[in-house]
Amino acid sequence: MRRDEQGVTHVIEYTLALTLFIMLLHSFTTTMEFRLGVDLDRQDQRYPAVRVVLGELTGSVGNASGVEAWETLEWGTGETQLRNGTTVGLLASDGVLSEAKCQALAKFPYGGLREELGINEELAIEVRTLSPDAQVIFWGGDLDSASISVTEERLLLLRTTGGDEVPAKLRVSLFEAPFVSDSLYLTEIMYAPTSGTEWIELYNPRDTAIMLSGWKLSDLEEDDLITGDETEQLSIPARTAAVIASNPTIFASDYPSVSYVFGVEDSALGNGLGDTGDSLTLSYGALSYTKSWEATTDGADGDGNSLTRDCSTCDGWTATTATPGAV
Repeated sequence: MRRDEQGVTHVIEYTLALTLFIMLLHSFTTTMEFRLGVDLDRQDQRYPAVRVVLGELTGSVGNASGVEAWETLEWGTGETQLRNGTTVGLLASDGVLSEAKCQALAKFPYGGLREELGINEELAIEVRTLSPDAQVIFWGGDLDSASISVTEERLLLLRTTGGDEVPAKLRVSLFEAPFVSDSLYLTEIMYAPTSGTEWIELYNPRDTAIMLSGWKLSDLEEDDLITGDETEQLSIPARTAAVIASNPTIFASDYPSVSYVFGVEDSALGNGLGDTGDSLTLSYGALSYTKSWEATTDGADGDGNSLTRDCSTCDGWTATTATPGAV
């Protein structure tokens, strides 16, 4: 091939490669511009949405099927429940923030409160007193991991449960963040009670309530789903402990101060917790935690004590005085 023909060939190849590169760059730029436009549109939509949420929270005392004292109700248990149309107002009758209503946000599961408020975005609600600067309640998703967020706040008087009135700030945020799965901790086991019934304690460390549907307890021989009545949706409020007992009625009689007591689908935890030793697993889908014990080495063998986790996330367990419902 002549040298000038080779030069023409190289020019053609270079031109084709450059054209292809420009086409790819244009396609990438167009996609980025489209994505940026979508993100900006969503961000613009968050501003009115966050104001709507703030307006509902500060617009009334709230109402759940005619009950204005909705803070006394539960999400999924009881004759009247905090779902299916609850107006989540945080005000007392005279227009100040009610600490009791603010604290009751802890009873709502993450998806549940967002549904009641008509919100699809990630949501966080915080109430803080101004002097001293102290958190009253934080409810919602992991705001620290948010990639983008919109926040609105309002200053109001807060009536504490003790009757005092102090200045406070109500802050509502809508944001984007990675999904955080639910987690429960097994924190106490009464496998050999001197009287009454076997029970275990679960702790919810999250900032929203956790639904118990699908959570399972298993010993070495049998699995049990945590259940309630057909009309109930069991849940554990944020930062709260609950007890699962083989006989909830007997347990509630022995420990009337424990607020959240549930049962399993039959009359035993697993196949009945072994007095000399056993293994208990708490699981939900791929999540699981197992605690095994031997009475001769771990204790709590019919002496009135329970096996208690040293802290909610600690590996160590100790035989000590039973404290169901208190982590």
